Amino acid sequence: MDSDRMIPVIAAVMVALLLTAGALQLLRGSSVPEDKDEAATVEKTSDGYQLNLQAVLELAEMDSGNGTVEYRGFNFTGPQLLYIFARGVVMLELNETGKIHVGEYSGPEDPYGFMDTVTLTRSEYTDMAERTYTWMDANGRSPNHVGIYVEGSPDITPSLARKIFRQVLVEYRRTGTLPEVVSA
Repeated sequence: MDSDRMIPVIAAVMVALLLTAGALQLLRGSSVPEDKDEAATVEKTSDGYQLNLQAVLELAEMDSGNGTVEYRGFNFTGPQLLYIFARGVVMLELNETGKIHVGEYSGPEDPYGFMDTVTLTRSEYTDMAERTYTWMDANGRSPNHVGIYVEGSPDITPSLARKIFRQVLVEYRRTGTLPEVVSA
């Protein structure tokens, strides 16, 4: 092949590579919130804390489910973790960016639940997460139980809900996508 014919072939290959790289960047950008790759930040405010999504994902990795978690010099209680994880799941589902403000939440007054294990679809756990943090905003404490929004379904404890939301966040951090099904 002479050099005059190689130039158009090389140019075509380079254009194809550039288009492929651009398409991959667009796909990555559309499925991952912009601040996922930012450094984790947590700040003390006059009425609680503010965390970005990266900090939420790191905090989920650290949570063993046994009470409080010390993260970057701050102690987060079980009710705060339930709120943070529920809000983080919804942020990821809606592809939201920004910070989560978390206040001081007390524990449930009379915790109960009838399920020790549960398998939930993505729509079920995101709906449950949204109802959880919305209820906590309105009431200043963890709910006594968290329901699956399917008539006749038994309720789960706040600690099992926290475990579910934590598992979703850990899976997201590992794969970059929310799981379609989660079991806890």
